[in-house]
Amino acid sequence: MFIESAFFTAFVIGFLGSAHCVPMCGGIVGILSQQADGAKHHAVDKTLAYNTGRILSYSFIGLLAGGFSQLALLPLDTQSLLIFSRVFTAIFMFAFGFYLLGKLNFISHLEKLGQRLWKHISPLSRSLLPIKNKKSAFYLGLIWGWLPCGLVYSAVAWSLASASFINGALIMLCFGLGTLPMLLTMGFASEKLTRLKNSTTTRRVAGVLIIAFAIGHLFSLNNLHQHPL
Repeated sequence: MFIESAFFTAFVIGFLGSAHCVPMCGGIVGILSQQADGAKHHAVDKTLAYNTGRILSYSFIGLLAGGFSQLALLPLDTQSLLIFSRVFTAIFMFAFGFYLLGKLNFISHLEKLGQRLWKHISPLSRSLLPIKNKKSAFYLGLIWGWLPCGLVYSAVAWSLASASFINGALIMLCFGLGTLPMLLTMGFASEKLTRLKNSTTTRRVAGVLIIAFAIGHLFSLNNLHQHPL
């Protein structure tokens, strides 16, 4: 039940937070949306290829994060590992929930952490521009998946808390799928989606829901003490 809720939460965070992707990925999506030779399906194919590469990179990052914590926490027994996962996940749920409520701005600080790595990765994208085919779009997505983004780093925290190679990758996969509606529709419906996601009511509802998830994770610790594994 715990890990299934983590998958759902990762998807919800990707969906509700994807308006944050507009200024960062909007330029690339705009280039991809340009119809090649007047054929609309070419633009769609390139957009899908780009997002496939992007989400694949997210999943790989989740694999690394989950694998790292799995190896680091190997000495812990199963119950202690589960307690760590729930507490660590709850902390980041609270943080992101309060961010959506406008009470905590940690996104910009997280984004600064990846700038050094991005300086070494970003030059690889230059050889792929202009994007002429699906292959180039896919490789660009692979590179762009490493773009410093606080929203992505927040989801990586869930992967780290999973303490599992597979679950870490799946959490980031769900997160990436949550960002798809915004990035796929950017250009004709993104303005409406952005208004919806950025509205005070939507952000507050999302924040309260995520905080409720966090409280649920913490309360579930009582069941672990009453019914040890």
